[in-house]
Amino acid sequence: MNFPNQEKILDFLKDKNLIVVSNRGPVEFYKYNSKIKMKRGAGGLVSTLLPLMEALNGVWIASAMTPGDVEVAKRYPDNRVPITEDNPLFWVPFVVVEPEQYECYYSTISNPLLWFVQHYMWNSPYTPDIDDRIHQAWDEGYKYMNQKFAQKVYAESKINNKEPLIMLQDYHLYLCPSYIRKKMKNTFLSQFIHIPWPQSDYFNIIPEYMRKAIIEGLLSNNLLGFHIPRYVNNFLHTCEEYVDEVDYDNGIIWHNGQSTHVKSYPISVDYEGIKKLASSKEVSKKEKIIKEIKGDCFLFYRTDRADLSKNIIRGFQAYELFLHKYPEYHGKVKFLTTGKPTRQQIREYYNYYYDIVDIIEEINVKYGTDDWKPIELIFKADYQLVVAAFKNYDCMIVNPIADGMNIVPKEASAVNLKKGVIILSEKAGCFEELKENVLPVNPYDITQTAEAYKNAINMDEKERKFRFSNLQKSVGQRTIYHWISEQFEDIEQIKNNL
Repeated sequence: MNFPNQEKILDFLKDKNLIVVSNRGPVEFYKYNSKIKMKRGAGGLVSTLLPLMEALNGVWIASAMTPGDVEVAKRYPDNRVPITEDNPLFWVPFVVVEPEQYECYYSTISNPLLWFVQHYMWNSPYTPDIDDRIHQAWDEGYKYMNQKFAQKVYAESKINNKEPLIMLQDYHLYLCPSYIRKKMKNTFLSQFIHIPWPQSDYFNIIPEYMRKAIIEGLLSNNLLGFHIPRYVNNFLHTCEEYVDEVDYDNGIIWHNGQSTHVKSYPISVDYEGIKKLASSKEVSKKEKIIKEIKGDCFLFYRTDRADLSKNIIRGFQAYELFLHKYPEYHGKVKFLTTGKPTRQQIREYYNYYYDIVDIIEEINVKYGTDDWKPIELIFKADYQLVVAAFKNYDCMIVNPIADGMNIVPKEASAVNLKKGVIILSEKAGCFEELKENVLPVNPYDITQTAEAYKNAINMDEKERKFRFSNLQKSVGQRTIYHWISEQFEDIEQIKNNL
């Protein structure tokens, strides 16, 4: 572990029953050649909290998302899986439900309804259609799953005599705190929302009874975290009509005799961890692929899940406009895109992935030659390949319509060897931290983005070096361990004042 104030934090937690709660767990079980295999979950949350889980013999409650999860969970009483099975360091109690119920909870309400609202993605003259299917999915899926999670939290709080400390994660579990609070009046609850919180008028797309239930749920927490102050302010304004008092200066809401502290904690990356990975033999092997693609060209790069919020298609429309306006760069630039399809069971995501493939093929056919392919597409889950590309891009574009944070520019800046330029959307959560050292773009402005491509190529060496060194310094100074440490420090302070 590499936490600021690590000894103090461990001392605070030693008599606590740490219970982390999220839809996606820290491990996943899958079948391979008829055998069950386990793999560790991806992402910064897992890499940050796992060492704490192991040190404290903690608990991480999660959905059984795969058939392998279900099969392994059913081997154990109360679906409480020891990790690892032969030498338990912590436990993963899985929430197991029927596939239809999980589908309603995840693929109808959480995604797309809530995700689309919170990323400003609905086309309001046409969508969403909040019909019987949505209302039924709310009752039979979203509410049901949140109740199931709350029951599991309550059961885990009784496993030992330690004081429960419950840390819920994200938008899948908005109702869960209110269900927990009914059973556990004085237990400290915290929740972190990893996606944007929209302006109150846009949030009102959701039916009022759902909005009210969400607000009631979130305000059952003692501490509520968002990435940046803008999301905090949006949430405070959203709550105004439902609560007793809002203190905008201190970020405190009073409701039903309880105060909820609402604070921003910008998430970051495991700086030393990604640098270590970047110097590994495995990444070095992948670099050969990247360098072969790059050749002598200026390399543009992007890496995204094929999510509509990532704005991938406009990024390529801008690249096509750049190639059209500046033919002198033909054969001298290359665009590499990596990533993977996501949520393909949802129609909008399925269509979006194939729209991405189509525009890439169109650009390659229109502008490509026997000796030059404008865009190289590698869509598969290969983080070592991504890190190899991070090391070698000349310009990276990250242009989401909205993003809670988006740590890609931080990861990339930590390991890049080319003084790479970052083109960054003003709507990304990380923009507030990085804006002085990136090329900013309005994610809807294709012309501006095309010019940003040209400006990245023509940026002089002194400016590139200045911007890049500042980016790398800021990422190194604030890591993901600061993000979690600040939450624990605030939890301790708030608890002491209760």
